[in-house]
Amino acid sequence: MKVLADAEAALREVERDSDKLRSKELREAIQRHIHEQREAIKALRRLYN
Repeated sequence: MKVLADAEAALREVERDSDKLRSKELREAIQRHIHEQREAIKALRRLYN
């Protein structure tokens, strides 16, 4: 599960960095992608627990 924890940490870092972007459209696109990735991580956690 260390890999999934690392993936979550990476997503948090990307989220923090994306807040600094000027483009609202780009921030929103990144947020959508982050949400999709978090859902995938949740599914993997359920699968492996």
